[in-house]
Amino acid sequence: MKQFIITAFGEDRPGIVAKVTEILYKNGLNIEDSAMTRLNDEFVIMLVVKGDTEKSSLENDLKSLEKEGINFTVKEVPLSKEKEKEDYQLYNIIVYGSDKPGIVYNVSKLLAEKSINIADLRTEKTKDLYVMFIQAEIPNSLDITELEKEVESLKDNLNVDISLQCVDTANL
Repeated sequence: MKQFIITAFGEDRPGIVAKVTEILYKNGLNIEDSAMTRLNDEFVIMLVVKGDTEKSSLENDLKSLEKEGINFTVKEVPLSKEKEKEDYQLYNIIVYGSDKPGIVYNVSKLLAEKSINIADLRTEKTKDLYVMFIQAEIPNSLDITELEKEVESLKDNLNVDISLQCVDTANL
């Protein structure tokens, strides 16, 4: 059994997901985890797949997508192991304000300094508003009151609003 991370992207249009996943299906690969989204005019697919196929065979089959303008990468990775998660609480962090360079950097830098893992991060920009959504794993050992003080300082420095919302995992 082998495990691969596959990325694929191309100009957004109907059928991209079907074309990529058909090749995976024909190679006997099971999708273990995925994220797929449109970024501007491109559709981006990120997958973790598992099966008995060889990397070279998979890459050869995926090359057929290139003539349709779909680019891809394949990386073989060690099989996932059940890991014990450190004790953490899931938080949604929402940042919004006027768009400017450095918002993602400054927020992610603060989180990294506090050993807060980013499980998911998305950004959206409308005409007048920039919004960043983060799902973060905040260690239980971290003093939330201290984090909130540092977030307040960051809000002032970036001139944005930032909210932290604890996620009730019982309702997921």
